[in-house]
Amino acid sequence: MFNRANRAIPMMGMGGGGGGGGGRGCYIYDENQQPNPRLVSNPDVVFDRGIYMNGSIQLDDGNSMTIWGFTEGGGSMGMGGSFPSPPMRVTQGQIVHTNLTVPMCCAHTIHHHGIEPDMYSDGVGHITWDVSATTYTYQWRASHPGTYFYHCHTNTVLHAEMGMYGGLIIDPPEGPGTLYSGGPTYDQEVIWAVDELDSFWHTLDWTAGTCGADVGLNDLNPDYFVITGVDGAQSALDAPGVAATVRVGERLLARYICAGYYAQRLDFGGLVGTIHISDGRVLPRPVQVTGLRAHSAERYDIIFEPTTPGDYFITAEILHWVTGEVLGTARTRITVV
Repeated sequence: MFNRANRAIPMMGMGGGGGGGGGRGCYIYDENQQPNPRLVSNPDVVFDRGIYMNGSIQLDDGNSMTIWGFTEGGGSMGMGGSFPSPPMRVTQGQIVHTNLTVPMCCAHTIHHHGIEPDMYSDGVGHITWDVSATTYTYQWRASHPGTYFYHCHTNTVLHAEMGMYGGLIIDPPEGPGTLYSGGPTYDQEVIWAVDELDSFWHTLDWTAGTCGADVGLNDLNPDYFVITGVDGAQSALDAPGVAATVRVGERLLARYICAGYYAQRLDFGGLVGTIHISDGRVLPRPVQVTGLRAHSAERYDIIFEPTTPGDYFITAEILHWVTGEVLGTARTRITVV
């Protein structure tokens, strides 16, 4: 394995470390940013998102780590914020506007992963706009029910690792409690966004690697493993919205997102789940599983209907993409009463 002691923190010429820095360095901007030319005047839903680059996650061993993300409400540089970023939840068929406000400090975008908008709203840096010192509006339609997520697509490999992502849920017209029109109902839901964190990467500036320097972004050595922003070593066993307590016969919907870069292998601890939706598309035939294996950005909507009381420990193993070695684990719990 790589020896972390040999990794020197690069000098970026911008200052600020994980806090974002105070200048543009050699990052390339399109100085002719224009408003989105395709916007309708009466969207069904509007989300306002700003950014924060000074957040912190507290880990089970007492250490903390710098986290970036999107704030709810837009505006200038936010102070702190949630990890993952605030979720977006809409109803199938709605037209949505996402307003992203970024101060001059830096550049970011929002890409609604799994949604298929036109090029003006796709949020891929340099292909549409890297948003800086302005507000930009993305427009998209909620076409298919299921679990998605949104993330920054500027210097993507670093910004997503830093925590710039959040859940995105599309409900059917029936609303929460029904997975898709004509599909199963559920009584409770949890979100399992499983991610691996490399604490070294969380010391880097927001432009790291964009000036041509080798800053180690090809070398991910995770030392913490989280589920929906909670340390999976211990805290995720009881975290609200991650762990759950259900009664025998109730249905629990787990919205799973492979939020890291390495492959993941989940074991449901003796429970049987039924996968109804994969990557935002309803399966023609639901699949019963006792676990699953996933790769970066895959999502599954899984319903559990337990029949026997007890504690069931959900284990996510993070696997090296070449050797298959287990790099670490994160766990949560379903308690059946």
